[in-house]
Amino acid sequence: WRYVDLVELELQEAEAAKLFLNAWRYVEFGTANQFYHIAGSKGLDFERIRSAIVSRYPGAAGFPRSGFTAGPCLFKDTMQLAAYCRHTFSLGHAAMLVNETMPDVVVELARRELAKSGQGLAGAKCGVLGMAFKPNNDDVRESLAFKLRRVLLAEGAEVLCCDVYIRRDGFVSVGELLERCELLFVGCPHREYLG
Repeated sequence: WRYVDLVELELQEAEAAKLFLNAWRYVEFGTANQFYHIAGSKGLDFERIRSAIVSRYPGAAGFPRSGFTAGPCLFKDTMQLAAYCRHTFSLGHAAMLVNETMPDVVVELARRELAKSGQGLAGAKCGVLGMAFKPNNDDVRESLAFKLRRVLLAEGAEVLCCDVYIRRDGFVSVGELLERCELLFVGCPHREYLG
């Protein structure tokens, strides 16, 4: 048992607090993802730049990493807030466009890298590590890893998927995926895939 503060709000205030918090987080992730896209389009390493920004600067401690931003709440609550304010929440719409297209951005960056050596995605054996919407669980609701899979298939790639927390028909083991695939994409960074 641990002590939890109880903050009292009126019903509409409580609902607004939930929507504001989830939209805030969604916009934060969208900002990092937009920076990732900009860096990648200019041939720069976003994670290296981000590491320099957050290094010994307390003001940047909350600067999130780029990645797939999904799940049942952040997107839904951001769009709910947009509807609540009659679609004048342009930051929310911009974050949605950035976050929801991250699979396309990742595939485009892979396509560019492959083109440098005269290769393409058509016929390539691609593996997607992790299919959950957030690390270290089995929840696939609104996971962008499935969109990544669809985008790769549309490019003509052969796609294998695995997830250490999810058992699903068609998924393979991590070992089989690593053995059979020439290109790897991290759909969800479970702790088992780090290091």
